[in-house]
Amino acid sequence: MKSTSILLTILLIISLPTMAQYKTAIFNYERAYFDDGQPLPAENRFIISGETGANIDIVELKIYHSANTAKAPFYQNTWERRDTSPVNTFTLPVNQPLRGNGEYTFVLNYYTKISGEQQQQLLSQMDAALGAYLDQSFRVERSSIDMQHPRTMRTDLNAIAQQGLSFYRNRINYSFAGFSDLVYQKLEQLGELKLRKARFNIFAKNDENTKSVQLRYAQEQIAALKIMVSKEVAQFAGVQLYALTDSKKVSDYATEKTKNALAINVGYGGVYYTGSFDNFSYDTAPYAGISIPFGKAPFASPFWARTSISTGVFMQNMKFGTGRVATGPLVQRPFFLALGYRALPFIRLNAGATVLQDKQTSSTNPDINLDKLYIRPFVGLSMELNLWLNLNR
Repeated sequence: MKSTSILLTILLIISLPTMAQYKTAIFNYERAYFDDGQPLPAENRFIISGETGANIDIVELKIYHSANTAKAPFYQNTWERRDTSPVNTFTLPVNQPLRGNGEYTFVLNYYTKISGEQQQQLLSQMDAALGAYLDQSFRVERSSIDMQHPRTMRTDLNAIAQQGLSFYRNRINYSFAGFSDLVYQKLEQLGELKLRKARFNIFAKNDENTKSVQLRYAQEQIAALKIMVSKEVAQFAGVQLYALTDSKKVSDYATEKTKNALAINVGYGGVYYTGSFDNFSYDTAPYAGISIPFGKAPFASPFWARTSISTGVFMQNMKFGTGRVATGPLVQRPFFLALGYRALPFIRLNAGATVLQDKQTSSTNPDINLDKLYIRPFVGLSMELNLWLNLNR
């Protein structure tokens, strides 16, 4: 029984880091800041929690890299009220870690459910706005309909609809994507319409003159377009909608300061000189250098976070047989450039190229002479240590 208790205690201690993985930042609505003005967590996922009224059904969070919120946010998430939700509290996970020593802009939008009557009023307003645009966009000529290019008109219609619906959203997060190709084809049809054929319309009255028939025919085609446009808007507004009732913007809010690290590699490597697999010439020596990763762990995949480009110098010259000593330019030691991969927490595998020149050449002329340089492959195994740099103070 005692051993079981000890085992449970050990498992609890091991699981604590996982349980405490998410920090919570409390949003103060009145003062528009987090945790009494403290910086937000950096390079870790966290949760934003705050107060909300009982009439608020959706809270939408958007995060931007700068105070310019005209562009799309780089991260957004939504809290939706459920039957089991606390009455006056929302909770929003931020699953995209923020960079340290940075500033971000946060926008919190609060939405309230609207009634069926309000939705019908919205549809009526949209129909009126889109219909007014179409009415002023067409001019019935003697034998055709004068109008702008269909592509321009669809762009204008999309802008009107998206602007009118921009303060509304639904639970499935479906937004109005624009009018369909059917509307575009109808616009093209109107642009190519020949009103001369209107007199052959089977619905034409015997006592109507040609001009009246043409006008009525054009009006019927425009009315058909209006119906198509209205139905496509109604597809979006036909589900339960929520209206934007409040919005809070927190500009240029700071994250925690994080340390900058320079990865130092100290290891041992071998340089190939010449020969076949069965009989080749090589030498080994210790080396030291720095590594620059292709990505940082919270913001890149594990593979790219562990992969880096490394450069450095060997601590001693290479000896490739009798009288063949290879050194390097400038520093009088061979230097290398390689790709590295951190296979274990502190162990890195390196493979790349070494820049060499013969020692007798370098002793008389220490400057770089491209004609005397040659490159040979090398592989190495190194221990990687992070040198912390406090560059922000």
